[in-house]
Amino acid sequence: MTDPVPAWPIRAGVNSYASLANAQGIAATRLFASAWNGATEQTQSQALITATAFLDRMRWQGRALAPTQPLAWPRVPDRCPHGYPLAAATPPAIVTACVELAIHLLTQGALSSAPVMQRMLGDSMTMYFPTIADELPKHVRRLIEPHLLASSANVAEVAL
Repeated sequence: MTDPVPAWPIRAGVNSYASLANAQGIAATRLFASAWNGATEQTQSQALITATAFLDRMRWQGRALAPTQPLAWPRVPDRCPHGYPLAAATPPAIVTACVELAIHLLTQGALSSAPVMQRMLGDSMTMYFPTIADELPKHVRRLIEPHLLASSANVAEVAL
C-alpha cells in the first residue's frame, strides 16, 4: 500500500525554506516539539508553508538572488552585480527559524499579540502595552536578527 500524496507538498525553495525531511531532522533535536511530532505530514507541511509566509514578509538585508524567485531567500548583498553570484544558499539560521516558527505555530495555534492594559480613574482612562508587540517568538527573532534590515521591530529605517 502506498502513502497518499499530501495535499500540501513541500517544495523547498518554492513554498518553504525547509524540506519536510530537513524539518523533521531539526524538530527531532528539540525538547518541546510534541505538537510537531504528533501532527500529520500534511499539518507539518502547512505549518512550514505558513512559517515561510510569515518570514517572507520580513525586511531582509540585500536583495533576492534572482528577481523571479518565489521566496525572499536566497539573497545577495546589494553591492553584488546583477547575475553574480549564480547560486547562493539560504543561511541555516533562516531554515532553522522556519522550522522553529512552524513548531511554535503548531504548539500555540497562532501568533500572539501584545496584551492591552487599561486603568480607569474616574472619567480618565489610560491604555498601554506592557510588552513590545512582536509577532515572532523571541527564539525565532534571535535567529533571524543578523539578516534583517532593521534588527528589531522597534527600530525605524530611515531612507535618504
